[in-house]
Amino acid sequence: MQANLLLAAALAAALPAGASEVVGYYPGWKHESFPVSKVDAGKLTMALYAFVDLCWDGRHGNSDPSVNDVAPCQAPQNGALAWRNEAEDGANLRALVALKKAHPQFKVVISVGGWNWSNRFSNVAASAPARASFIASSLAAMRRYGLDGIDLDWEYPGEAGVPCAAGEVCARPEDRQNFIALARELRAAFDAAGRQDGRHYSITIAAGGNSNYVGDGAWVKELAQSLDWINIMAYDYHMPWENNTGHHAALFADAKDPATANGFYASRSVERYLGAGVAADKLVLGVPFYGYGWKGCAPGPDGDGQYQPCGGGVTDGINGGNSYGYGQLLKRGAGYKRYWNASARVPYMYNAKEQVWITYEDPASLKEKARYIKQQRLRGAMFWELSADGEHRLLNTLSESLRQ
Repeated sequence: MQANLLLAAALAAALPAGASEVVGYYPGWKHESFPVSKVDAGKLTMALYAFVDLCWDGRHGNSDPSVNDVAPCQAPQNGALAWRNEAEDGANLRALVALKKAHPQFKVVISVGGWNWSNRFSNVAASAPARASFIASSLAAMRRYGLDGIDLDWEYPGEAGVPCAAGEVCARPEDRQNFIALARELRAAFDAAGRQDGRHYSITIAAGGNSNYVGDGAWVKELAQSLDWINIMAYDYHMPWENNTGHHAALFADAKDPATANGFYASRSVERYLGAGVAADKLVLGVPFYGYGWKGCAPGPDGDGQYQPCGGGVTDGINGGNSYGYGQLLKRGAGYKRYWNASARVPYMYNAKEQVWITYEDPASLKEKARYIKQQRLRGAMFWELSADGEHRLLNTLSESLRQ
């Protein structure tokens, strides 16, 4: 009896109740302002280390003028992993992996690509030798740092989010089928290595939530066969460069939103994948730990600035941009009033005097999304990103809500 009680206690400490995934991105370039010591591994099942790049022609990065961060690769083979700063990234990864000693449920994965660094996926996926180089390089990283897997953050197959520089190729009509081939070969190699190493190496992807990404769904269903799960980026449905305000991570449709017909809300994104034949337990719902702001927004008939014309994005957010971490939003002045959209199940702020409107996520909306995840029997939640919630208010809510 005593042995059984001890075993039960050990399992309870190792696994979150309900076994829901709580997956958070750790931005490696922010390690000085948000060191690994601030990561609450007890509330997470996985950290996605962002980002690692791919080498092509001896270089990595993106030569598009809007990014322009090209640098030499550490390993010159086409398809090999390329690090932002190998010494810093390695130190961060070792520190994250060290958290597993006290938190056995916690996994550490490297995320390859991202918005700025997806421009070489098309070349790599189209080349059998480059795919082989990527797989070998990934396995070497797994074993070197004691990692648990790879997250493929290709934004996006067939349609590059950041355009290529003139004369370069970063998207092909064959990208989707090449992605399937890459994932299939990676799965075979990871499974073989896992048998040798006595462990499981996971493969996940960050995937778009709109109809352009999913298409008719057939390719997504085939791709999912090689994946542990799909992290749906169910946010950025509305952005500050739009002329009107809108919720960037609505859970459900709001008939008042002019873009509702486009299906720009989280539950519709999930429906696209379920409709494609992807199992619910292979779907993780992405949520944002940040918000966006618009300026010059008319109050409108309800006096709250919602769905109203504006003069552009507010630029006093993170790194002088339009996005705001949750901690920043809590520090807005007394003139900001919180509102709640009962249809979309999300909050928003409006300052009538300054005419600033903000869309964001808060504990109330995260509880709604956790309830939806459990109702739909999805695998769990993913969020971008840990440093935006420095005091763990959102992480605590998300973790606790999924475990209840």
